[in-house]
Amino acid sequence: MAVSEKTRKIIWCEAGGRCAICRVQVVTPGTDCDDPSVFGEEAHIVARSKGGPRAGLLDDASIDSHTNLVLLCSKHHKQIDDQPGYFTVDRLREIKAQHAAWTRSLGEATPGRLRLVPDPAYPQPRILKLITRGNPLWNMIKPSMTFEYALPDHLPEQDEDLILEFLDLVQDYCDIASDLHSVRENREAEKELQRYLSKLAEHNFLVGAFVRHMLLTNDSAQEATPWPMLRVEVQPASHATITDESGRPYPKQQTAGAPAEEQNA
Repeated sequence: MAVSEKTRKIIWCEAGGRCAICRVQVVTPGTDCDDPSVFGEEAHIVARSKGGPRAGLLDDASIDSHTNLVLLCSKHHKQIDDQPGYFTVDRLREIKAQHAAWTRSLGEATPGRLRLVPDPAYPQPRILKLITRGNPLWNMIKPSMTFEYALPDHLPEQDEDLILEFLDLVQDYCDIASDLHSVRENREAEKELQRYLSKLAEHNFLVGAFVRHMLLTNDSAQEATPWPMLRVEVQPASHATITDESGRPYPKQQTAGAPAEEQNA
């Protein structure tokens, strides 16, 4: 028995077209010559096959019912099947229920366009923090809900590939940070980030970052949702200006000896 078209509509509507884990919209914009790309997948909570992850005793009708399916992006679909010890039936049902409640809360607000606005409770950063170690960057990644970046144009292919690998890694960690709970998992993430930071430094690139406190709002009376945004920039060391916390440039001869925690880019 296959998942019916009606069931698919129910799943996608209940999830608001977003992955129940990372809440990313599971369709990309179209281009001037191609349709949008869909990367959402209806994942079984209790597995269809007897040997699959989270296999259980459900009849055919229940296996493919909307109650036993959850909408996920392709990455998190693979993750839950690769990690059934953590993503148990009960945990997935809880994830699905929480996501559905979140989606409904957006629909209960006064109709309006969702947008991100600066959180007036926080000063907005103007200077990037110079990042030389994995731990400070990981501590910025963990609370962030979204990610933006900048890198130079007209780079040699080898340098651009390295920077893009690093930025993809940051994006991936933004997506899964909330799923990493143990000290070991967090430490491994810091080490992997440190490995790329060291590679970039060897190629004479500096990494700067800050977290901008934003609010997700639809201009209704409903309370806005905090939505921290991580910004990461990679620039050639020769093009960057190193400053103190107040924005005053360090003299060139003092830059190398300035304390890392006081440097900004």
